[in-house]
Amino acid sequence: MSSSHPGLHYVLVSSRFALCPRLIPVCTIPTRANIKFPVIRGFHPGDRAGFFKTVKQVAATEVPAPKASPFRFEFSAEAADHNTTILERYDFDLAKVIDDSPGSHNSYGSELRPPWQLEPLLRHHPSWQEFHDDMVYGIQYPFEKQIDEKTRQSQLKANMERGNHKSALKEDERQHVTKLMRTDVENGYAVPITAEGVRRLKDAEVYPVGLQDQNTIDERGNVIPKKRVTHDLSHNRKTGESVNQRVDMTQLKPAMYGHAMSRVLHLIHHIRRRHPGKRILCNKFDIDKAYRRLHTRASTAAKCIAMWFLDDMWTGEASEENSVGLVLTRLPFGSSPAPDKFCTVSETVFDLGGDLLACEEWDPTALPSPYADVIPQPKRLDDDIPFGAAEEADVSLDESCVGGVDGYIDDGITVALDTPETTGLISRAAQAVAMALFLIFRPLAKGLEAINRPDILSVRKMLAEGGLCELVIFLGWLINTRLLTVALPEEKYIAYSTQIQECLDARRISGEKLKTLVGRLNHVCYVIPDGRHFMSRLRNLEKASADSNRFATLDDETRADLRLWLTFLKSARDGISINRIVFRKPTLQSYSDASEFGIGGYSPSTGVAWRYEFTDEQQLAFTLNCKEYIGVVVDSVIQSQYDQSPCPYPCYLHTSQVQRTHPTTHQQTAKFLAAKARSASGFANEAETPTQLT
Repeated sequence: MSSSHPGLHYVLVSSRFALCPRLIPVCTIPTRANIKFPVIRGFHPGDRAGFFKTVKQVAATEVPAPKASPFRFEFSAEAADHNTTILERYDFDLAKVIDDSPGSHNSYGSELRPPWQLEPLLRHHPSWQEFHDDMVYGIQYPFEKQIDEKTRQSQLKANMERGNHKSALKEDERQHVTKLMRTDVENGYAVPITAEGVRRLKDAEVYPVGLQDQNTIDERGNVIPKKRVTHDLSHNRKTGESVNQRVDMTQLKPAMYGHAMSRVLHLIHHIRRRHPGKRILCNKFDIDKAYRRLHTRASTAAKCIAMWFLDDMWTGEASEENSVGLVLTRLPFGSSPAPDKFCTVSETVFDLGGDLLACEEWDPTALPSPYADVIPQPKRLDDDIPFGAAEEADVSLDESCVGGVDGYIDDGITVALDTPETTGLISRAAQAVAMALFLIFRPLAKGLEAINRPDILSVRKMLAEGGLCELVIFLGWLINTRLLTVALPEEKYIAYSTQIQECLDARRISGEKLKTLVGRLNHVCYVIPDGRHFMSRLRNLEKASADSNRFATLDDETRADLRLWLTFLKSARDGISINRIVFRKPTLQSYSDASEFGIGGYSPSTGVAWRYEFTDEQQLAFTLNCKEYIGVVVDSVIQSQYDQSPCPYPCYLHTSQVQRTHPTTHQQTAKFLAAKARSASGFANEAETPTQLT
């Protein structure tokens, strides 16, 4: 690999993970003397043939299904009583129960292949040691501080009395929460116990749950609504004693969506630049029940308890008398360490998928993944649809790069060049991520499972998105590799624009709705970076409404920002060229400067120089930094009028002394330009006649 970034998974002459140049030390996994495991041979970095031999050995090695746990995973009062009795035998210490029932589906790492199978395959990966420790010992949150026993007991009592968030208790929403809670229990992710058992459980902490509206897709790719229960592990913010507030975030790796999307777009752009007029195919895979596949350590699980009630216990309101505690033994939706910890596993999966994609020794027809018969056949757009051109980028990948695997948390994507010469690559691309998941996660034992266990891959989504094609939705964006564009999907455009219109009609909006709107528009800022400037007033309103817990009133300037955002959303829906998003090589370079008395600029690319002298009033009206900013804007307008570059997506590199601009600077600049002609181009006409230098 040409890059050492842990999330970069491109197919090059040498693949980053299988040919890793250094060996990461791993701990030895002790085994019982009476058990003989098949010998799986490892490989040396750079040995492609050895890598594939290890892949074949792991794929052929069976994984025994875990035995039943002493707990009963039924959503019933009887199961809660039974499980509480089990805990009582072990002094209400969950760790003792888990340690005393090895090899059960409650054992740490039961969703994965055992370490003795994974170590030969993954030991060269930079994250293997952390992966191994989390698998063997359970995930432990890196707490910066602990609360004392008196505080814990007081907090536990208060949260049990308070109950859950209103979003989960609404009459028409309660059934959805019950259904999702039941699923967690029946899949073995949560242990139901009595309220008294919660109070007596070692290290127990209770946090409220809420319900969120989300969208997903069916097997035909149609957008359908879904519900998700969230565990508010940030509750008790004011005291600083919640689970999330006690976590030391400096010990976690940042899981940043933008980098994954940026890598994928740069990869697609690179392939098109090197292979103009050639198809690029992509497919997407979704890890089902992603967070629930990883166990947390018993002491951490005890801190993530939710209270809920059974249908036959409901008496019109939630109370301790009609509630049971659900001890979540897997990663919850709502904990700050969860994205980082799951990415440790998922990025390893995507890296392995990238190595399988690069492994020419692998023939998927001879060694298919278990999902080969389910994955749809490739779909290609009509030949008469034009190919978007890729302009020169300022960063480059290896010339031999023709595909790659990347992903973010539970979404994986494969990108591959589609030509007559890359038929083998396309064959591997269809199954690379699916095969990697099969090699890392424990295969489904079907009738031998002691408890209901969903497949690791979402088959429903695989039917809709798993086939290679030139259109793919990744991380909420529709990528068109034929036109080389990124667009906001129609359903998101309708939802976002409808919410903006509702805000404009209402003038006053709740802090919760404003928070949702800011999050949505921030999503759009990825493809329209200039939109971030028109987020400042909305963010200030969001903060003010959150601090005061009141409604926010939209002033005229904020309303004008929202109306402009309707225009931005239309552009995002219609599609933005990937050329405008990737790091580009500048097509024009220019300079500008400002003094107390005026501004001026020059471009060696166009040979045009200009200047403007401020009036006495203007000299006093603006700070020097504001004058610098005005110079940047005006110079860009003037130089664009003389730009002779044939590039349809010009990229300007501008050098000036402007500092980081304060909102006041933007406001002063806007007022100045508006006063001159309502536009920078109108003001530019008043500059001293530009001179073309020779």
